Order: sequence, then C-alpha cells, then structure tokens
Amino acid sequence: MKKKSIFLTTLFIIFVFFNTNLIAEINYKVDFSSRYIWRGFDLNPIKKPVIQPSIDYAFGGSGLFLNIWGSISFENKETNEIDLTLTYTFKTPENISISAGIIHYGMYFVEDFNIKDNTNHEIFVSAGLPNMRLNPSLSIFYDFTNGDGLYVLLKTEYSLKLSKAIGADLSASLGYNGGQWLAEGVDPGFSDLNFGIAIPFNIGKFNIFPFVNYTIVLLDAIGDENHLWFGVSVSYK
Repeated sequence: MKKKSIFLTTLFIIFVFFNTNLIAEINYKVDFSSRYIWRGFDLNPIKKPVIQPSIDYAFGGSGLFLNIWGSISFENKETNEIDLTLTYTFKTPENISISAGIIHYGMYFVEDFNIKDNTNHEIFVSAGLPNMRLNPSLSIFYDFTNGDGLYVLLKTEYSLKLSKAIGADLSASLGYNGGQWLAEGVDPGFSDLNFGIAIPFNIGKFNIFPFVNYTIVLLDAIGDENHLWFGVSVSYK
C-alpha cells in the first residue's frame, strides 16, 4: 500500500506540473477549536480543545495546491496529527468546479510509530456549483490503506448580510460512511449531519471567523452522542 500511495502521488505531481505556473501564493490559518470532530468521530480526548494550524501553498494560477495541516492536543500528544493534501482544481465550461487529489494522514506522535500502522492515505474527487445560490458540492473520499473504505459528503453553503459591516456564513452537510474506519460486519450508512455558522470580519490583513458547529451522529458505529463545538479561525494572506 505504501508503494501504491507513493506512485499515485508522484504520477499526480508529474501530470499537473506540465501546465504549472510556479509563481507561489501562501496563505496561513490557525483554528482554535473546542473539539476535534471529523466525519462524526471525536478524534481528540473526549470534549478537549485543540489548535489546528495550516498552510496553503498555491502554485500561481495552475490550479495546483499543497496544504499542510496539523492538530495539536491540549490533553494527549499521541492524538497530534500532521496531514498533507495535494489538490488539483479546475472549472469546466459549464462553471462546474472539479477538484481531485490525495491526502496523507500522519499520526507521528504515537508511541512506537511506524509508517504502516500510523499513516493513512485517501484519494478524492469533488464537484461543486459555486455560481449557484447555495453553492452545492459533492465529494467522494476513498481510503486505500488502514481506513479501507469510502466516505461521501454532500455540502451546501450560504452567505448573508446581517448588517452593513457584519455577515454570516452558513453551512450544512450530510456524510455517508461506506465502511471507512468501521468494524468488520458493521453496515455502512449515513453517518453525520452537520450544521455550522461563522461570523467573518477583518482586522488589518487578518481574517477572523468565530464559528459554531453542531454534528448529529447518525450511525451507532461512530458514536452515540451528538457534538456541539465552537472556536475561532484566524487567517492571514
């Protein structure tokens, strides 16, 4: 599996770089969050906060993006995580936004770390309609290593004005777990229903996004408790 993931990543990079403008653009962001909820799972010690920094590296107008993302626990360093995502995005003549890429998940801080057991790899493809009012999108992820399964996410977003100076970004999504990280013999199904609101504003070159999210867990194999989580996202471009 490791050789397969290296091959896919290399092939993806070679394919895109033939048409790449190498003028880079870098964006920085850090989230301070009360929880680490991912696809309905609580991945941090239960109900404990995290810091989640990320760096986006865009290769000019080529459509190629590299993201480095981390999650830092206040409670247990073994849940700390570093992920790498390589994405290629383009638009069709019908204004459909298409993205495809590969994600490397790394749990590098566990005791007795080894590549085989403590890293995972996903390939994904997503399609969205950014010009539509609710900005709908459909994303499909497939973990071909330890997670060994499919996850599908249907998402919609909407921005509105609360006043001349303040707006609100609303989001809702529905996830379907096709066996990813589920115990053997557990039936797949709709796994998580998510609602979110963020209130964006600017301070100089900093973009500030206080947010509140609520996740309804729909699949017993993922958990038996819904999750309310909140925080603030700070980005700099």
